Amino acid sequence: MIISSINYWAVFVTGILSLVLGFLWMAVIWAKPYQKQMYGNLDQLKEKATKAAKIQSFVLYILVSFVTSIAFAVCLELWKAGGQAFDYNGDSLLNAFWFTMLLTAGYTLPFTLGKKVWQFKSWLVVGVDTSYEVVRFTMLLLIFWFWK
Repeated sequence: MIISSINYWAVFVTGILSLVLGFLWMAVIWAKPYQKQMYGNLDQLKEKATKAAKIQSFVLYILVSFVTSIAFAVCLELWKAGGQAFDYNGDSLLNAFWFTMLLTAGYTLPFTLGKKVWQFKSWLVVGVDTSYEVVRFTMLLLIFWFWK
């Protein structure tokens, strides 16, 4: 079964690294412009965010990161295996990269663009969120690809 062939140590590492990357991307590299555009008045946000709410957010995000890592690992294994059936090179890292970009676009753009369309956030927020997802999924690909 494909679920049993997943490297769960890689899932654990990529789940944690997704948090680290997210922190660096949104709270260090893009901190001031992103936080201002995403949240507005940070002083009001800090007053509303209790310690319990912050812990709950952290726990939920790490769980979602692990689920994302598992789902990506399954998709990558299916893509590799499909190479023989559908006559493409499933052992090519370059092909796997383009497959990853297609997955990233298909599964993240509706959410990142939704921030502009439905929440009326700035294009900067869309750009930062989308670029984070591209970097994150590339990181997932490289870790799952090379960690045997």
